[in-house]
Amino acid sequence: MTWTLSIIAGGAEINVSDGQDYILTGLDGIGMAPANRIIEQGPQQHGASDRGFRLQPRKIALSLLARGGSDSDWWQRRNSLLALLRPSDTPLALRLTRSDGTVRQIDCYYSAELGLAVDPDLRASWQPVVVELLAPDPTWYDPTGTTITYGIGGAGDQMTVPLAIPWHVGASSINTTRQVTYSGTWDAYPVITVIGPATNLVITNETLGDKLDFTGVSLGAGERRIIDCRYGQKTVTDANGTNRIADLTADSNLATFRIGAHPNPPGGVNSIRVSAQNITAGTEIYLQFNARYIGV
Repeated sequence: MTWTLSIIAGGAEINVSDGQDYILTGLDGIGMAPANRIIEQGPQQHGASDRGFRLQPRKIALSLLARGGSDSDWWQRRNSLLALLRPSDTPLALRLTRSDGTVRQIDCYYSAELGLAVDPDLRASWQPVVVELLAPDPTWYDPTGTTITYGIGGAGDQMTVPLAIPWHVGASSINTTRQVTYSGTWDAYPVITVIGPATNLVITNETLGDKLDFTGVSLGAGERRIIDCRYGQKTVTDANGTNRIADLTADSNLATFRIGAHPNPPGGVNSIRVSAQNITAGTEIYLQFNARYIGV
């Protein structure tokens, strides 16, 4: 097998395709994410009008053979699988690693199956395992994040994912555009961190026409704003977690600000411009995101 599949939960990881303790015999539901079209029909209208689509949760089915061995080994492996895959409010991760080192991951919850039927004749050899996982967000992602940095100084130990080459400027203002070529096949919604001082900050995806506009707001030295554009979040907070969404102008696009995937924009090339005044070497502005994929 030239690729591997692992299940990760609570810091524990099981490679379910190693061919030694586990043999992966089936994997379904990892390709294109399911989608529903939104259809409207008006009075006396023949046919209907298409109003777009929404991705739907994804179900992934795995079938395995788990090595048995001695009686104690057999029960221990069953116990490990049940503990790893048990229902929880915290998602587990399904991680697929290709032979070229490319990694794709998706967050799931246990959904069904895992009955672990007992066959005394097979207990000493292999245990058939079937499990169904549910991914509420059906898109896969690269677990290694990307950071795009704007500012004068380095970001220090605040960075939690690999840092792109910083953009250095030598004045007290910034008005810089960077071309972000995005390789994902589904849009990425970034988390943006701003560390002051900065005044009248505006972050614009000029390609897609979305902006985050803090005109009229002045951040003091070390003061933070965290703009979380991800689904289910859409928040602006300070370092203490206090809601600061009122800092954005009314015409800002917090709901839609994203890093677009091809074909919108073509080639996945996003032109991201950042402007602000009254910045210093202590000012940091950076966008963090994980490239997302419609399937594997």
